[in-house]
Amino acid sequence: MDKKELFKYVITEFHETPVLDVKKRFLKMAETDKVISLIGSRRSGKTYYFYQIINEIRKNIDISQIMYINFEDERILPLKAEEMNSIIEAYFELYPENIEMDIYLFFDEIQNIDGWELFIRRLHDKKKFKIFVTGSSSKLLSKEIATSLRGRTITYNMYPLDFNEFLDFKGIKITKNIEYEKIRYKVLKMFETYLYDGGFPEVAIEKEELRQKILINYFEMFIYKDLVERYAIRNITLLKKLAQFLITNIGSGFSVNTYYNTIKKEMAVGKETLMEYISYLEDIGLIYLIPIFSHSLKKQQVNPRKIYCIDNGLRNAVAFKFSKDEGRLAENLVFTELIRREKEPYYWKGKGEVDFVMKNKDGSLDAINVSYTNEIEYRETSALKELKNNFGDTVNEMILLTKDIEKVEDNIKFIPLWKWMLHL
Repeated sequence: MDKKELFKYVITEFHETPVLDVKKRFLKMAETDKVISLIGSRRSGKTYYFYQIINEIRKNIDISQIMYINFEDERILPLKAEEMNSIIEAYFELYPENIEMDIYLFFDEIQNIDGWELFIRRLHDKKKFKIFVTGSSSKLLSKEIATSLRGRTITYNMYPLDFNEFLDFKGIKITKNIEYEKIRYKVLKMFETYLYDGGFPEVAIEKEELRQKILINYFEMFIYKDLVERYAIRNITLLKKLAQFLITNIGSGFSVNTYYNTIKKEMAVGKETLMEYISYLEDIGLIYLIPIFSHSLKKQQVNPRKIYCIDNGLRNAVAFKFSKDEGRLAENLVFTELIRREKEPYYWKGKGEVDFVMKNKDGSLDAINVSYTNEIEYRETSALKELKNNFGDTVNEMILLTKDIEKVEDNIKFIPLWKWMLHL
């Protein structure tokens, strides 16, 4: 069967299969004629968000005006860029009556096709298609978007569920007075679950006994499908060992040189290979490495970067750990929430250390320390004060995230972590 006939089959199958009625995500997209690019890690819910959009669109138009193609569908692979036009040919041969109508195109995991961006650019320039694309590779997509789709696209990032969405998946609606209502105790219980099991949508609605197995399977997909297959990686043992080391040590500083000097005693490895693997892990959104806050680029480059992971549940499923690690998990949770809020977090170090420093558009700084306990150590507040002494009035807001303590003291806001996560 040639590619055009295969696409006819896939398109018809989509139109004949009821679109899933999925739980809603809170990501909001602006009305636009530009290409919508949705980037996020594997299993973060990009496909289901597509279904959410499709369900809204089909309230006003016929399903035949909507086309969905998953570029991980083995039936249409391998696919070359020059063969992609057969998608459009197949569609209009099936629906010639739609030639003058607006057509909504949803292309899932499109980064699997080399040269996809030129195809999308050509479709967009025809002004008759409303185009949505997803991808699991932030660097690949960013590079291609910057070169070929410049000015033609708006990019959104999708992450695992935030705490508000997690509660919504559990059937709990948040009100302004939640902290005074009986349901508050259920919310606190759910927060403990969220802290340990994370926010991948499928995991959030799964039975407790199956969650770890699902998360381990996710990790294997990250390693083999997103990395080994895509980049033709040979040293899989090194890749997995590196990934597990980074995931285990969330909230800690990481130096490539230090890790290289340790790992080379166990196996033959080049530093360049190690750096490549780290960049791949960052590319697929599995881990993040944030620099120290400094106006000196050299200082940023020579200091260790701090490690964070996309999801606490994934981290717990594959990490080598010997304790509950509540402190690390709480700090990682704050990091993932900051990037959802489109912040660019750094850490800062003087005599003490501040977990997160964010620069605002007006040049001011916000600072956050995380101490998931009700016995606050002196170093947590002293580090924030030291930052304030160093940067003066540039420091706008200082926050200490706690377990239950809520107060303002010495211009530091003490806020329970669960409330901060809910924007309360």
